[in-house]
Amino acid sequence: MRIGILLAFPVLAALSAVPARVPAQVNVTIQFGARLGPEIGVFAYSPQRHGDWRTSYRRWTPITLYDINGHYYRTAVRGARPVLVYSYNNEYFLPPQDREWIGFDKRYTYPRQPTPVDYGRARPYAPEAIPVDPRHEIGVLAYSPERAGDWRANVRRWTPVTVYAVRDRYYSNNVTGSRPLVVYRYRDEYFLPPRDQAWVGFDKRFDYNRRPGDDDYGRVRSRP
Repeated sequence: MRIGILLAFPVLAALSAVPARVPAQVNVTIQFGARLGPEIGVFAYSPQRHGDWRTSYRRWTPITLYDINGHYYRTAVRGARPVLVYSYNNEYFLPPQDREWIGFDKRYTYPRQPTPVDYGRARPYAPEAIPVDPRHEIGVLAYSPERAGDWRANVRRWTPVTVYAVRDRYYSNNVTGSRPLVVYRYRDEYFLPPRDQAWVGFDKRFDYNRRPGDDDYGRVRSRP
């Protein structure tokens, strides 16, 4: 009996050394027109930008976002994963990764803290050459006939809207140095126009001088 107990100790030690498994990304199906609101850009924590966490964390506000297929929104839907981030000066960012931070902020719900997957996808902080307000950022999607309908029959239901590109992001407000382009809006979603050659000149409401370029089509994503 004593030998059995002694033999069990190495096994228990080995099991305790195994790191916690990160939950796998769950693919969430969203119905067209679901009012998710705008996608939220989440940055990595930066002491230069947000201050040293030991002295500045009280200025930050814990906010719950919801991970939907690798993107973050303020609205919860079935299957979305809640993630608690911080908000400060209209920016959202992940908490520090210092071990001393765990349990330090009594306002923070630590069971909802980000996983390594979240830290791996957060945007690194970089000073903007063109000042923008993150609150005006817009998620622009690829056109999908399954979601928006065949363009020949449905184009009149879509509304042409001018947005403004800064680097690889799109905003609803114009700032000096941004690039204007026209996209479509339908049921609170923004998407690029079709790439069919027959579409060029078809919609008389559309400003074809401001249509998206190849870079725009190359960076947009499908709807979650």
